[in-house]
Amino acid sequence: MAHGHDEHAPTEHEAHHSHAKLYVIIFFVLLVMTGIEIALPIINKAEIMAKQLEVALLLGLMTIKGAIVMMFYMHLKGDRRMFGTLFVFPIVCVLLMMLGFFALFQPELW
Repeated sequence: MAHGHDEHAPTEHEAHHSHAKLYVIIFFVLLVMTGIEIALPIINKAEIMAKQLEVALLLGLMTIKGAIVMMFYMHLKGDRRMFGTLFVFPIVCVLLMMLGFFALFQPELW
């Protein structure tokens, strides 16, 4: 420890490399999820699954993708839990309202 640096602490370059690797992994996770969102309605034209299951899966994927973007790209993962809740709670409320409106105004979906 010549200059007060911890010998085992990652260097700035190593920390940047690990962050870059994480963002590349997140990019590919989001890419695969988007591919599933695009493919799901195309595959389900043959009505393999009920329309309500398709809608529920799409809403679930949308919510998960939104949460991933908020946590990593908006840097809420390291912030206090309250900030994440302030973003996620309204999304959950909107999803519940959308499902309620679907049930009320498009009963053929259910």
